[in-house]
Amino acid sequence: MELKAPGIARSARPGQFIMVRPPHGSDPLLPRPFSIHDARDGSVSILYRVVGRGTELLSGLGKGQALAVTGPLGRGFPIRAGNYRPALVAGGMGLAPMPFLAKKLAALGRIPKILYGCRTKGELLGPSTLGAVIATDDGSCGRRGLVTGLLEEELCRAGSCRVFACGPWAMLRQVSLLCQKSQVPCQVSLEARMACGLGACQGCAVRGVHGGYLSVCSDGPVFDSRLIDWEQEPPL
Repeated sequence: MELKAPGIARSARPGQFIMVRPPHGSDPLLPRPFSIHDARDGSVSILYRVVGRGTELLSGLGKGQALAVTGPLGRGFPIRAGNYRPALVAGGMGLAPMPFLAKKLAALGRIPKILYGCRTKGELLGPSTLGAVIATDDGSCGRRGLVTGLLEEELCRAGSCRVFACGPWAMLRQVSLLCQKSQVPCQVSLEARMACGLGACQGCAVRGVHGGYLSVCSDGPVFDSRLIDWEQEPPL
């Protein structure tokens, strides 16, 4: 879905998100967070599946209808120039922020490799998967197995590598472990239920490795993977 929002598009960074409320009063009561899929020409786009009342209402909107949108919010992926090989690891809906990130990296001369995993071919997210190396649990598309298997192979290649990841908690935990073992920098974008998107309600808090809690919406959603206590229960 593409949203006309010049102010948001102008300042958006890969990994940030927006809070969207469908134009139907108090049903649903709370807005929904969506990763910024791309930002250009005064518009931002989001990628979603219909999984509940909020996304069902979004899917029924027509061109020109107004939405309440707040953003860009949160901390995005840190993007730096340099001589390194970016590996973008996505699982399921974790693919959402990757095209925007890939575009910004390419503008710096760092052409990324996108590694994308999902359970089956039917869950692939259309054109957004173009150019990605794909793994499916059942082998119905690409490599049979987990996307972390693709990452293991990528980490064995020569040369400096940086990993950027978004997806389910279990996937991110394994990505973090693999990167720590290989001493490769890794940034992860966490998925969590959010109410305010501003860090006020503490509804999306996760435990940090040094103690205390971090708000996914305001301290993240992007974190250095070494800062997260991966032994806790997932925030979703």
